[in-house]
Amino acid sequence: MHMDVAIVTYAGLPELDLHDALLIPALASLGLKARPCVWDDPRIDWSVPRVAVVRTAWDTHLRREAFVDWARRTGERTQLHNPPEVLRWNTHKSYLRTLEAQGIAFTPTVWVPQGGSLNVGALMRERGWSEVVLKPVVSAGALKTYRFTAAEADQAQAHLDPLAAGDEVMVQPYLSTFGTDGERSYIFFDGAFSHAVRRPPGLENTPRAFEEPHRIDPRPEELRLAQDVLDAVGQPLLYARVDIATDNAGRACLQELEATEPRLFLGLDAQAPLRLAQAVARKL
Repeated sequence: MHMDVAIVTYAGLPELDLHDALLIPALASLGLKARPCVWDDPRIDWSVPRVAVVRTAWDTHLRREAFVDWARRTGERTQLHNPPEVLRWNTHKSYLRTLEAQGIAFTPTVWVPQGGSLNVGALMRERGWSEVVLKPVVSAGALKTYRFTAAEADQAQAHLDPLAAGDEVMVQPYLSTFGTDGERSYIFFDGAFSHAVRRPPGLENTPRAFEEPHRIDPRPEELRLAQDVLDAVGQPLLYARVDIATDNAGRACLQELEATEPRLFLGLDAQAPLRLAQAVARKL
């Protein structure tokens, strides 16, 4: 079967979500035939599509090594975006250390090595953190991500130790602005800014001033930071979402660079599907 573009998804969403499904007619308007393909479906011959674009592969954090191996093998048979080396780098949150070392403003973080530990209560007192968030370095959708107050330091400790037994863990202050301002996502196609979206907090039981993601005008300071993040990557990305929040000192700071399978909120900007389709077409 002729196929120009494989839009990579997972078995739980074989027909994509409503946002990414908009990419298929946008590609068709450019004369390109596209269809969804489940990344780990053994029936797919990845040498058939001219390009494969990872989109709703939303189980990869549960099977990271299998996904990274698939990306390596698929990248040898077709043009894969983002590239296999980017997918490996971006699926482990230690990439944030690399970006911070390059001067990117990033939420203060204490890194607990696998098999290590620290005294959460003592850390909170030392840093003046009234609340903390714990998260593993391989995670998505707030999986195994927990928020604790200073009064809950013993509970935080009880969660930290088993988390660290399995992998490296990040300990961060909870940002009080999450509840009022959420996160701002700056979305880029082929290095060019497309649109910005304001999103509510992902953690459950967190106060929020709004419930649904919505498009916003870019904030100049944050857009500059987002562009600095992409520049620091050192290679072009077909798509990227830079998530920014305001820290407890009032500073815009990076939360995540999503370059693997982020929601791009194509349905929130009428021209976004075509912009992404045009970026894909340029790769051909």
